[in-house]
Amino acid sequence: MVHQHLRAAGQHIYRRFADEPEKFTLPKWAPAVLLADLVIFLPLLLVVYTFSSLIPTLAIVEDPNPPSYEPVALDEGAADQGPVVPGKPITSSLRATRRLLASIAGWRSYFRGIALAVVITIANGIVGGILDKAIPFVPLGHLLAPLALTQLITAWTHIVITAPSELRFYQRLPPFKRTFEATCFPIFATWVAEVITLGAAALVAKLLGLQLPTDGDGAPKFTGDAAWKGFVVFLVALFFELATIVPAKVLLVRVQASLLGPDEQVILPFDRSFGGKLEPAIVGGKGFITLRDALTSFPRSSWVRLYKLSAKIVAVVIGLYVLMAAVIVPEVFLLMAVSKKA
Repeated sequence: MVHQHLRAAGQHIYRRFADEPEKFTLPKWAPAVLLADLVIFLPLLLVVYTFSSLIPTLAIVEDPNPPSYEPVALDEGAADQGPVVPGKPITSSLRATRRLLASIAGWRSYFRGIALAVVITIANGIVGGILDKAIPFVPLGHLLAPLALTQLITAWTHIVITAPSELRFYQRLPPFKRTFEATCFPIFATWVAEVITLGAAALVAKLLGLQLPTDGDGAPKFTGDAAWKGFVVFLVALFFELATIVPAKVLLVRVQASLLGPDEQVILPFDRSFGGKLEPAIVGGKGFITLRDALTSFPRSSWVRLYKLSAKIVAVVIGLYVLMAAVIVPEVFLLMAVSKKA
């Protein structure tokens, strides 16, 4: 949700100058400001990736009742990470999770899988954009694109939860047919959850008379009460995201994890049998778990742990975006104020 609104806002800022180039000319020092912003905020955006994508995936697959053990650092140069509390999941704590990642390959582990994530984002945007234009009125492109890219998305999950490998990501792609069969329903559930969340936010905004950045082609006109209305819309979107999107992604990630090869080394405690529900293909089973299996093998304690972790992550991510907005918004208004009229 936050990413979508930021993207929309950026598009309107662009149109503010691009649609009327004959009326406004940016000052010569504007590119330097934009370049400085990129250099300063790129590390923060990478941190957002770590907290919003990587860490929740680890929490979803971790065994809620891990054995008591001392983790062995895979990175020889990593400092001693300290003992793990017996029987307590690593992802119960952001600090413990970060220590685990650092023990694998140092600071680089905070961004593991990010190259493939960029590839998926670009491919998903291209495919989804083409399909959305070909199929108007219903955002089916955002459903069909993940289905077409399910091998890549599943490979990303495998890369994130396993030890470093010398294989390229395209060498770790699971078979398409089995992957599609396993993930088609979780992907559909995730798409429905996203549609519900966006629809609920848009409906509340309409009822409150708040114009969203995605409404129309022109920049939205905000009144004095836009702040509290926007906050209400944000709370509604956050509620539906936690109530629908998060559960759908739990099911998707656990089904993807069930497709992991038996020779892959997982970086944290992981029940490969999913409570005895996974029947390997070698003995005549499907080789992956169903939606029901993914749900029933994720106990209440794991849900509580995940939502506590999600609350911390939301606070961190919002704080980072507020920090960036505190710098970027004044810059935008300054650029608009000093732009010369042709």
